[in-house]
Amino acid sequence: MPDPVVYAGQAIREGPINAMVAPHVQAQVGSFSVPTGASTYTAAAFTTTLSGNHASMWSLAQPTRLIAPSAGVYLVHGGVIWPAALGAVDARGEIRVSGASTPAPGTRVGTQRGSGGNMQVTAVGTVTLVAGGYVEIYLNTQSGSNIAAGVTLGITRISTT
Repeated sequence: MPDPVVYAGQAIREGPINAMVAPHVQAQVGSFSVPTGASTYTAAAFTTTLSGNHASMWSLAQPTRLIAPSAGVYLVHGGVIWPAALGAVDARGEIRVSGASTPAPGTRVGTQRGSGGNMQVTAVGTVTLVAGGYVEIYLNTQSGSNIAAGVTLGITRISTT
């Protein structure tokens, strides 16, 4: 972005400058308990934001959702850190949009087979959201016991259409 021209006595307010920055948020949970089960997918509940420019994009009232404040195409970005307790079994994730029961087309969460601890997979893709639409990340493991995974996920609007 070019440097703005400011004249003597002129003030630049934060609102117009912030309006030029695309809506974005990145949230995290340090340790999310993933229930075990072949087809048990559970939405990760975030505990805090790492960054963002619209407070309405994440709240404790709906901790699993990253919410689009305006319609557009959003880049999804983040990752899952699987612990050593995963052992030799699989762990999977899915990015879902606005309450869907299946993964969003155009998104991917890497699959992890076994973990010696602190093994990270990425969550990436693009989704089209209406104003108020949201993304969630669902996790699954077949470890035989609940697993505590670290999760970060963010969305950034990259286009208004």
